[in-house]
Amino acid sequence: MGAEKMQKDNSDKIGFEKKFFSHSEFATSTVIGAVLLLGIISSALTIVYVGCIPEWKNDAEYSHMGDVCEDMAEVKSKIDMMSIILASNPDSSYSNSLNPSSSAPQLIMSVPFNMGGGDLPLVGPIKSSGTLAVNKDNCKIGIVATVVTPNGSTSRSQLINCGTITYNSQNNYYVDQAFSYENGAIILNQNQVPGQEDQSVMMLYPSIRISKALDDNSAATKYNFTINNIRTFQPYVPPKVISSNRGCSLRLIGINYRDYRSLYEINETVGENLTRLELTVWTEHPAAWEQYFKKITKDANIDSLDYDLECPPEVPFVRLTFPQTNTKGLKGLYVSETVIKAEPGIGLN
Repeated sequence: MGAEKMQKDNSDKIGFEKKFFSHSEFATSTVIGAVLLLGIISSALTIVYVGCIPEWKNDAEYSHMGDVCEDMAEVKSKIDMMSIILASNPDSSYSNSLNPSSSAPQLIMSVPFNMGGGDLPLVGPIKSSGTLAVNKDNCKIGIVATVVTPNGSTSRSQLINCGTITYNSQNNYYVDQAFSYENGAIILNQNQVPGQEDQSVMMLYPSIRISKALDDNSAATKYNFTINNIRTFQPYVPPKVISSNRGCSLRLIGINYRDYRSLYEINETVGENLTRLELTVWTEHPAAWEQYFKKITKDANIDSLDYDLECPPEVPFVRLTFPQTNTKGLKGLYVSETVIKAEPGIGLN
């Protein structure tokens, strides 16, 4: 009896130990499996956050830069529309462009801006931001025409402070870009490091045209220059600047259109002739204007020997002088000016 009881107790003890070790091994394997699963999840998240999210954010900010480009194009489109409307209004008063008054009839349009972008739901909700400024940068255009008369030669000149509307991005991943509206042109600059070479590109062109003139009495081929300048009224001191990652709007007010035709008009019957034009643009983006002047002269079939294009690296200006040879000449110069006012504000309109 005693031996059988002892044998039974030993069997129960061995069974208990087997069950205990079986449960311990199962618990250990569960912990190891959980640790491995957490490691896999952690590795996957690391790959996503280190390798994927920056690329996704870069693509999202690139897409946002495309949206900003469309916003700037809309600014140009609406100002061009204002210019046409104001030019067709004979009652447009020049005094308004000197001192715009809210009591005078005004042409008003608005352009919404999405200042920030590049956000991704859940994984990357932080937006980039941007700044919208009016007249922060300088842009001026100088027009000097030489007129020969029976009594000698004279110069008729004009200097217009065009002003600017600029957007500067503050991206977290994609390269920062600056868009500038100046004298009717939209210019993109991706190299904003001070002291480095200007690499700006003109994306949309201003209203400067060169056309071949009909003149059977001259041995030289003559051309007409048509220039409609856009002046953003009165530089703000300090400039109006808004920085945000949310919605913003730009309020555009059409002030005036003035035709300077009489300033450069000549009377050929009494021996007056336009002999030379100097067109100078003082700008933060001389490379873009230099390429534009090369384009419009080429489109007009004017050889590079027939004009002089000056763009010194140490001074921010571009100067086109025409003509430089006897085979080309200047027939007419038609200059006008559209005056607008731009006011940035918070909130989409």
